[in-house]
Amino acid sequence: MEQIVQIFKALGDETRLKILIILSKRRICAKGIAKHLDISEAAVSQHIKVLKEVGIILGEKVGYYVHYDLQEPILLEIIKFIEQMNNDHTMINCKLDIHIPNECRASCKANKNKCCQRNNK
Repeated sequence: MEQIVQIFKALGDETRLKILIILSKRRICAKGIAKHLDISEAAVSQHIKVLKEVGIILGEKVGYYVHYDLQEPILLEIIKFIEQMNNDHTMINCKLDIHIPNECRASCKANKNKCCQRNNK
């Protein structure tokens, strides 16, 4: 669960999401990312560090430059987690370390059970 939390934190920045969008189209070096986003290479380097730490991207040295690429298994793990949240029965397999009651308790009755109703789409 901790890895999922760290990945969501890494994804919580607009610039990092833009970097991932660029990397979804092609392998590219930090200098190329900086030019596409019109930010400094130092800023790109800091964002890349965060993304690498959680395993979303991987760098490969090609000559003088390091080219970055997405790590699809990590992205698929996030997709799987989100799909599990959408399906009640599969979240049983996820260790949440929280208690989720199956039905409303007496304290919820005062709110006419509105607090425990699941949002149905």
